[in-house]
Amino acid sequence: MMDLGHLNNHQVHQVARFYAAAAVASHGYQVEVVGARTRLSVDGRTVQVLSRRQAGAPWQAKVSAPTVENAHAVIFVDLTGETPDFYLAPTDWVDRDVRQHHDAWLASVGGERPRSPTSDHTVITVERIGQWHQRWDVLNP
Repeated sequence: MMDLGHLNNHQVHQVARFYAAAAVASHGYQVEVVGARTRLSVDGRTVQVLSRRQAGAPWQAKVSAPTVENAHAVIFVDLTGETPDFYLAPTDWVDRDVRQHHDAWLASVGGERPRSPTSDHTVITVERIGQWHQRWDVLNP
């Protein structure tokens, strides 16, 4: 397993973004590392990058805005193994999935977050995005 324990969250996001950029380029796309720490430009379109570094831990997203404005796709980078692994999903799917799962979870706990009612974060598990494993075609126009 990669040892990322000495890095802060910002550094982990940067590691994930550069691994994602290298993988995107290896699949024949033009890629640039641009803007905020969670973005790439792939063939001129914005792609969001989310990362996780602990086995069993989910990715996290904002409920109010799971994907960044004008993003074409999301690359979920899994940094828990010997080498990075990638899940690529269209932003419209991610937005719907986050909303549906968060609403269902809220309903299951009585309609309000039990520990942090004002939090805008939710989790995205590998089980939910499994269908998007190595789906490089999602980057196509």
